[in-house]
Amino acid sequence: MAQKDSNHDHADDPEDEKKVSENTRLLFGTLKEDILPAAEKELIWNRILEYVHVNDNTVQDKPFGRVIWYQAAAAIALLVLVGLGYSKLKPNREEEMLAAAKQVSFNSADTQLLLDDKRTIDLKGENSDVVYQNEVIRLDSQTIARQITVAQKPGLNTLVVPFGKRSTITLPDGTKIWLNSGSKLVYSSDFQNGKRQVFLEGQAYFSVTHDTENPFYVQTKNMNVKVLGTEFDVSSYDDDSRSYAVLAQGSIELATEKDALFGPKKTTLIPGTRAEYGELSKGVRIARVNVEDYISWKEGYLKFTNTPLNEILKKLSRYYKYDLSVQNAEVGEETFSGTLDLQENIEHVLDVISTTTSLSYHKTERRFILEKGATKE
Repeated sequence: MAQKDSNHDHADDPEDEKKVSENTRLLFGTLKEDILPAAEKELIWNRILEYVHVNDNTVQDKPFGRVIWYQAAAAIALLVLVGLGYSKLKPNREEEMLAAAKQVSFNSADTQLLLDDKRTIDLKGENSDVVYQNEVIRLDSQTIARQITVAQKPGLNTLVVPFGKRSTITLPDGTKIWLNSGSKLVYSSDFQNGKRQVFLEGQAYFSVTHDTENPFYVQTKNMNVKVLGTEFDVSSYDDDSRSYAVLAQGSIELATEKDALFGPKKTTLIPGTRAEYGELSKGVRIARVNVEDYISWKEGYLKFTNTPLNEILKKLSRYYKYDLSVQNAEVGEETFSGTLDLQENIEHVLDVISTTTSLSYHKTERRFILEKGATKE
C-alpha cells in the first residue's frame, strides 16, 4: 500500500511533469529551421499539450498518469521529428523536378529540349512543336527516336522556352501544353507509365487528357494543381511575387503552403475563376475573372481588362524579349482595357498603345521607354 501511495505522489509531482515536458520541448528544438519553421514547431507543440490536458483528468488518479501522458507527448514529438527529417533527407520527385528546373538557364536563343539521355535538341523559330508519338518524338520538321532504357529510376526531360519564343508539347498521354515565353517544363522520361506529373516555371495553358484513375499534377514553386481532365492556365514566373491558376473548363484542386502536421491547404476551382497565391501574404484569393484575358496569348493576341500598364508591359517584354518600362511610376499604375495583336512587331504594338492613350515612347537599343507627352524616336 505504501508503494502505491509513493507512486501516486510521484505521478502528481510537478517537477516530474516539468522535466518530461522540458525534455520534449528540447527534442523539438533540435529540428532545424529549414525542416520545420519555429511557428509550426510551436503550433504542433501546443496541440500536443492540448491533447495531454484533455486527457489529464482521466488519468490523474492512476499511477504515473501524468508522466505517462507527457512521455506520450515526447513520443509523438519524436515521430514528427523523425518523419519530417526523413522526408527532407530523402528528396521526392517534386524536389527533383524543382532542382532540374533550377539547373537550366535561358542561355540559348532557341527553344531547347533537354533529354534524360544527355541529348540537347535545338528548336528554331519563334514557335516550335514537340509531339510524343509512340516510340519517336516529332520536333517541328525532324523526328528523333526515344531512347527507352530499363533503369531503376526514370530520368527527367526539360523543355526550355526562352523569352521571345513560344512552344507546344503533346505528352505521351495526349495532353497538350502551350508554353509561353520564358518558361520551363520538366517531366518524366517515363511519363506514360508513371505518375502524370510535370513541373512548370513560367506560364502554360494545359488541355489535359481525361483519366479518372490517374490524375494529372502540375507543380510550381509554391502551388500544386491536381486535375483529372480539363483546361486551365497556370502562371508562376520566378520574378513574380504572385502565382495564379485560371480555370477554363472542368474543375481543378489547388494545394499551396503545407502545414507540417495537417498537410497542404486545398482549394477547388470552378470554371471562370482564378486562384492567386501571394508569396508575401502566404494566402490564396479566389475571384471571378474573364478567362480570355489570361489565355488569349496562346492564340496570338493579348486581351486585358482594367489591367495596370506595368503588368501589360511585363507580358509584352517577355513575349518580344524587349525591356519595356515607364518614365513615371504613376503612369505604370494606370489601368487600361483593350486587345493587342501579338503577330505584329513590337513597334507596331507600341504605336497602337500610343494612339489609344496619351502615351508616347522612345527607343534605346533593346529598350523602350513610355511616358506622357514624349516624342517617339
